[in-house]
Amino acid sequence: MNIFRHSLLLILPLTLIFFSCEREPSVNVDQDTVYGEYRLVYDANEDKTYARATFRFGSATGTILELSEPAEITYDGDQIPWKPLLAYYEQDFAGKVATGTFSYTDLDQNTFENTVNLASEIGLPVSLTEISQGAAFMLTWEGSPIVAGEIITVTINGINEGDAQIFIEADPGATSIVLPKDKLEELGIGTARVFIERRANAQVQQGTSRGGAIWSRYNVGPIDVEIVE
Repeated sequence: MNIFRHSLLLILPLTLIFFSCEREPSVNVDQDTVYGEYRLVYDANEDKTYARATFRFGSATGTILELSEPAEITYDGDQIPWKPLLAYYEQDFAGKVATGTFSYTDLDQNTFENTVNLASEIGLPVSLTEISQGAAFMLTWEGSPIVAGEIITVTINGINEGDAQIFIEADPGATSIVLPKDKLEELGIGTARVFIERRANAQVQQGTSRGGAIWSRYNVGPIDVEIVE
């Protein structure tokens, strides 16, 4: 299972996800209170793109909603299936999909269309084979500088249980990320797995009075890197 598939921080058992995700049918709420989130995620390791949509009551933290018929969500004209265990709508595609349009029709026959562009390409340098704990490490990624609304995240899973470290850079214009010495020292000596992600965020183009969010991710990794003293 790819670490980016569900979370950069923790991979929870599916049973825990299933029972902790409160959800209800969208027919139970005022249709103007539905908050929509639309995501386009490319996983370079799998060479697959995922179009995902989540609906919530009232806000980004509200109860998850499963659309009641005849409400529907489509991506470029194709209906997106509901994933009960994950509590969101998802359709996957072979290869990299650069852009697409989500179309959500609610129970009042209002339709909201939102086009999502995939985050810019990013990569880890082929020269990245070793990281020393003895000093802060400057990691320069392959790809364009950060622009407003983007976040670069590097995750390093060390050889020991529970020693994963996460590093974040969001300054526009940045082309590299500093891995601080104190966090590198938390990693076990030996072979670690390194991932990098570029995430782009935006507001919905069309939505209910409660709004919504658009974001996309370009995920790369893992690559093996030796952590040394």
